[in-house]
Amino acid sequence: MTFFEVEYTSDDYYDCYPHQIGIYPTFEKAMGKANELSNGEYPPAEIDIWQWELRQNEYVKIKNWNKHEFDADFKEVKE
Repeated sequence: MTFFEVEYTSDDYYDCYPHQIGIYPTFEKAMGKANELSNGEYPPAEIDIWQWELRQNEYVKIKNWNKHEFDADFKEVKE
């Protein structure tokens, strides 16, 4: 089973830790929510979409898409 998690990080010095927005069943739904955040009145400094997958009875992060405040779009993060 796979799911996608959307989180953002503020550029506020006192609030610079990741905030989970939600869990989504498909990448399209997660990207829709992430785009909604990035196009809002006060877009976050950074937005991440994490792909989680069930492997050997535990969920592991297998992919990440990131949008930084200076990026035009989301990019897959290469490890």
